[in-house]
Amino acid sequence: MKTERLYYQDAYLREFAARVVGRTTLGGQTAVALDRTAFYPTGGGQPADIGVLAVAGDPAAAAAVMDVVADDGVIWHVVDRPLAADNLVGAVDWDRRFDHMQQHTGQHVLSQAFIQTHDAETVAFHLGGVACTIDLNRTDLGPEALAAAEVAANAIIDRALAVTPSFVEPEALAALPLRKPPKVTEGIRIVQVAGFDWSPCGGTHVANTAQIGAIKIAGTERRGAELRVTFLCGRRARVDHARLQRLAEGLVVRFTTAQDDLLNAVDRRAAEMQTLRRDLADLEAQWVESTAAALWLAAPVHGALRVVALAVDYPIERARRVAQTLRARPGAVVCLGVRGERPQLICARADDAPVNAGDLLRIAVTAGGGRGGGRPDWAQGGVPTNEGLALALAAALAALPE
Repeated sequence: MKTERLYYQDAYLREFAARVVGRTTLGGQTAVALDRTAFYPTGGGQPADIGVLAVAGDPAAAAAVMDVVADDGVIWHVVDRPLAADNLVGAVDWDRRFDHMQQHTGQHVLSQAFIQTHDAETVAFHLGGVACTIDLNRTDLGPEALAAAEVAANAIIDRALAVTPSFVEPEALAALPLRKPPKVTEGIRIVQVAGFDWSPCGGTHVANTAQIGAIKIAGTERRGAELRVTFLCGRRARVDHARLQRLAEGLVVRFTTAQDDLLNAVDRRAAEMQTLRRDLADLEAQWVESTAAALWLAAPVHGALRVVALAVDYPIERARRVAQTLRARPGAVVCLGVRGERPQLICARADDAPVNAGDLLRIAVTAGGGRGGGRPDWAQGGVPTNEGLALALAAALAALPE
């Protein structure tokens, strides 16, 4: 037995009556097979419909349809609870169905538009919950090419061309200018966008191209020898337009400029930021050099070594720069502790200093209850508390040769 697919007769059918002809479990969930259904099963890049199955005459006895699966001509409806009755009434989630109809029909139009404008063929299609994608067989399409295809596709929408699905015999295919060959040898269904596109397809579609609403290319991604094009149709395109409008309005307020001048305003701000970063980097370098010089002058002498060992409150990256500057001086040994929620310790030494910074750090962080390690000339670790940092610095000083 095969399930009669009512959506082939009328994609706009929202409710229907049917009889249960089978029960099973799929993936641990209850599923029922019906003799007829308006629910579309997953296939051809299009997700399944969802909705409700209710007991005829008792709408309160209902189950949610969470998935629809086709298996050898039988369509199974995965539901969230068992239904004991055999006579049911189904209701398709119309908002989801119509959205899928808009996206799928829009894909037919956009795929043909890419062929006619740039001889780029669609090799894959995916209808996602937020956006749709097609994969094209060429990767050299830039912004101007994408814009041209989008304009061509929306021109077809403006013409409100009829979209007509029909089953054809195999011998009739040769007379049709198909965009791609069918994947089946029987039950071949061709969806025609009048005078524009002919494509084998088992999905659901709007009645004419005007109902697609709009087609908007949202982005591209190169994937090997193919170009993935992300697009939005109908309601999704309007929602995205509203999102972009809100972003633009927010930027207008923040930059205190007209919307058409936003790019210039961003460029000006970026140039200002580059100048500020350069100035800040210069000031940071001056600060590091002067701080290192002051620490060096105040550092005690241990034999042939001069040791800078203390705890500081500035960020770890700044402490690293100070330590790097200090270790460039002959005979320098540096132990800089950085206080904070996660105290850090840096041990470093000049190239001519006979001290192993890695060993020194391990002695220090062990005393402070932490851990770390590194090279003979540079090492870094951490301790759990600022009190532990003080113990670590004391242990480092005690371990230095006299």
